[in-house]
Amino acid sequence: MAEMNTPERSSKGPRRAPKSSTRVDLTAMVDLGFLLITFFMLASAFQKPKAMEVNKPVPEVDQPAGIKETKTLTLVAGKNDKIYCYTGADDETGLKVDSLTFSRQELRKRIIQRQQEVKAQWGHQDELYVSLKFFPKSKYRNMVDLLDEMEICGVKRYAIVDEWNEMDGMIAAHTGNR
Repeated sequence: MAEMNTPERSSKGPRRAPKSSTRVDLTAMVDLGFLLITFFMLASAFQKPKAMEVNKPVPEVDQPAGIKETKTLTLVAGKNDKIYCYTGADDETGLKVDSLTFSRQELRKRIIQRQQEVKAQWGHQDELYVSLKFFPKSKYRNMVDLLDEMEICGVKRYAIVDEWNEMDGMIAAHTGNR
């Protein structure tokens, strides 16, 4: 506990007022600190880990295995913040590759244009299926931007695809994205 220590008087020299020194024993304070730490460790609830929800397709018996290419849009992100997009055609005619930048207006305009084309042909814009592909030199930020644009434009069906077709190989060879 707290105690007062007073020095002994010496008989030599002039008399002065006695000086007192104080010493505080902090043992009880340390005990209290450990009790508080223990209390908060036991009384607090830790945050439960959260997992990202993954939507998996439900297999349907009467649905054909593939998606018609006239309902697709493929976006391939490359180096220097470039996007290469093409639309699949069932008869291999009319296959055209466009080069876009990651400006929001240009990319969003292309996605909305494709949604309107699919709506005109198939009756509903939710029939659009977007494949997102990334060349090795593309940036992580580009993937996040593409996923954000899918959400903003209301694209219901999109996927990040690792498989490459010969069109992707030709784009990579032509643009230097190998």
